[in-house]
Amino acid sequence: MRAALTAVLALGLAAGAARAQAPWNVSPRLARAWSHPDTTVLVWVIGEPGTDLDSLAALVTRSGGTVRHLSRFVGAVSARVPGAALPALARGRGVRRVQALGAYFRRPLRPPPGGWTAAAPACLGPGCPPVRAALADTTYGPTPWVMQQLDIPALHRLGLTGAGVRIAVLDDSFDTAQPLLAGAQVLAQHDFVGTETQPNDASHGTAVWSLLAADSAGRLVGAAPAASYILATTEYSGSETRVEEDNWVAAVEMAESLSVNIISSSLGYLSFDNGFTYTPQQLNGDVGVTTIAADSAAARGTLVVVAVGNAGPSPGSLDTPADAKGIVAVGATDSLGDVAAFSSRGPTADGRIKPEVVAPGLGVAVAALGTGTVLEAGTSFAAPLVAGLAALVAGERPGRPAAELRQGLLDAASFRNAPDNTHGWGIPDALKLLAFPTGFDATAPLDSLTAITPTFAWTAGPAPGAVPPDTFLLQVALDSTFATVTLDTTVTDSSVSLPFALDPGTRIYWRAMARSPLGVAEWTRTIGPLVGPPWATLLTLNAPSGESIRDSQPLFAWHAPAVTSPPGPLTFDLVVFPASEGPGQPALAVSGLTDTLYRPVVPLEKNLPFRWQIVARLGPGDSAVTTSTGTFLVLDQAAPATTLLFQNFPNPFPNPALGVTNTCIWFDIATPGDVRLDVYDVRGHLVRRLVPSASLPAQLPVGRYGRPGGNALGTCDPRLEWDGRDDTGAYVRPGVYLYRLSAPGYQDTKRIVFLGAP
Repeated sequence: MRAALTAVLALGLAAGAARAQAPWNVSPRLARAWSHPDTTVLVWVIGEPGTDLDSLAALVTRSGGTVRHLSRFVGAVSARVPGAALPALARGRGVRRVQALGAYFRRPLRPPPGGWTAAAPACLGPGCPPVRAALADTTYGPTPWVMQQLDIPALHRLGLTGAGVRIAVLDDSFDTAQPLLAGAQVLAQHDFVGTETQPNDASHGTAVWSLLAADSAGRLVGAAPAASYILATTEYSGSETRVEEDNWVAAVEMAESLSVNIISSSLGYLSFDNGFTYTPQQLNGDVGVTTIAADSAAARGTLVVVAVGNAGPSPGSLDTPADAKGIVAVGATDSLGDVAAFSSRGPTADGRIKPEVVAPGLGVAVAALGTGTVLEAGTSFAAPLVAGLAALVAGERPGRPAAELRQGLLDAASFRNAPDNTHGWGIPDALKLLAFPTGFDATAPLDSLTAITPTFAWTAGPAPGAVPPDTFLLQVALDSTFATVTLDTTVTDSSVSLPFALDPGTRIYWRAMARSPLGVAEWTRTIGPLVGPPWATLLTLNAPSGESIRDSQPLFAWHAPAVTSPPGPLTFDLVVFPASEGPGQPALAVSGLTDTLYRPVVPLEKNLPFRWQIVARLGPGDSAVTTSTGTFLVLDQAAPATTLLFQNFPNPFPNPALGVTNTCIWFDIATPGDVRLDVYDVRGHLVRRLVPSASLPAQLPVGRYGRPGGNALGTCDPRLEWDGRDDTGAYVRPGVYLYRLSAPGYQDTKRIVFLGAP
């Protein structure tokens, strides 16, 4: 027994050592075959980008393998190879990855006792929401709500039945003798499985195909009965043969070679009978071979529609190829339009929303084997309905890109403005897709306003082959619920300018609706909030901390937003005033300017802090004022002719509106000597001595004090700022204080108002 145990351990160690030698580009499942060189495995040999497939095939042959298919869509070779060949194969030139072929192990939905039935409304009577599925029309067979939920009958009534469109259906076998499908146009049929000795069960493929191609009024009518079909058998329903991914990829390439417009497939690949399973991290649109093939077909101009899977409602429960990026993955709804619990959900591993859309898939009447119909459930039956809907519109717009049709499906769906991983973009509406095949949405403004009278614009079409909208409705409101609408107008153009001016800071929301002659309307999403721009933005002499200049005739410049006429154009009044006074005491005032530049003809006084403002006017009674955030000062470099104490600024202080916490004190000294600058309370008690100080001596030469020196920014020397503190560093009480300048032959006192600690 000990010898037997030793042998088992030795075999285990050998297997582990063999797996440890497996290159990183070999899937973990294949690494197990590494230790069994006599085993034959089915693999995909995926090449690096640009690798020649013939060279990969030659590598497989040299390794003792047998090539099955060369896939230019996947950039890979499928092959049967001995386990002993895996080391050389994985390390071969141009090999990106080696992974096992798999066969999907179908887990069918089990019908409840009594079979599948349409969902009944939970609420009946007054006050209940309307049932979205009308059941009066018997043209479509036992479950007319299936087509009605997608509004497909509206397109049929217009004579659209899919003529001129080629659709490839990938599934198990198809019963082409079923009477409900007797009129279907089959251009080609190919069996990639090869089950001549064991007939394939055609129930699933026939049921799926019937939702597209059946044409028996009163019994069953499909979405696109006049389309032409290419039928591809890629799955053997009798057993799982581990090669169905390979078959599916080959069928996609065949369909593309036959110039199909649409591929519809209700097969998914995730967990396989050999134990292999794609991990959640691999459902990122880049790993599954069927995913890569689906995206390759989409990139070549084919609309690929697939079932999202029946593993819901857990997040991330989708299959491959539903994780592909350029395709339409379809979830399932009941007769009320609610998403079925079994319908798989996104997101993909890289965070994309899945499914793209949802469609009927619970209690759906389909063709049964032999004759008659049967009720079925699954996303398998939702996918062909969406493919058929797309075919109806594609038939009216030959030559248009598949990517455009895919986006149109999303834009015509019920959750288009709020997609999620349960509904995707929602239930597509066939008539909306026909009327607005490239969607209908706002184009400008989307995130900000640059005009006082903004122009609202939207996509208008007409798209090639579409019926253009005849009118548009624009609504502008002050709230997102549009309870306070300020503009509600119907136009025939695709843009409207606001006929009145927005006050600065006004928040608005807007949306537009297109009305089609086909009897359908579509809203854009709601845009907002958007904020009305200032009517003037000062571009010069507007530093919050202040600035000093030498030019006594400086250039005043400002920017004004666009405005239509009427109510425009804008005119401007310019006012320059001392910072210690206000606009009511202007040093310069000019009215009626139409330009946004002005240079005064008379010099401004030097050594006096100024502020300036623009009054923008629209007509006689509508205006907005913009005032500089800081002060500016024209420096006088000449020696002062007389000693003088200036009024402090700002006064009172601090001024939170200007972001100013200190006040500035200026004075001129014409005669050198002892200088004192003190702050007193109204009772005459000394509060703060500013001169002399640690930074300013008592003996001061002739000069101008309080201004910034040299090219320093601002309008104040920080040594002559008072912050409202006494000599101990504590804030004084709010109130009126006095500051006194004593100099040779001069003494003066002025009042200063302190508003309290900031």
